[in-house]
Amino acid sequence: MRWISEWLFKEHIEKMVEEKFQEKLLETYLHTRRQEHKARIARVRATLDNTSSRVSEEVRPKIQPSSRVRTGSAESKPQESTSAAAMKAKLLGIKK
Repeated sequence: MRWISEWLFKEHIEKMVEEKFQEKLLETYLHTRRQEHKARIARVRATLDNTSSRVSEEVRPKIQPSSRVRTGSAESKPQESTSAAAMKAKLLGIKK
């Protein structure tokens, strides 16, 4: 009876044992890799300067001073020439 059960199930049992062995081997490898990555990250973080070197968000672009810059109150209105004023009056039907 033992011989028959070994003959029937031996190949199946060996296959299951091999699959479990491969799974365990893969799990061990991945666990080791994760631990190595964590250790490497910790070493790099320890060697880096922890002060922030980011550019301040409040920094604004520098505006160059110019003598031609006018404020809203200093804006000049376009002057109409006499011929343009006469033409405008003519188009509107205004007599002088």
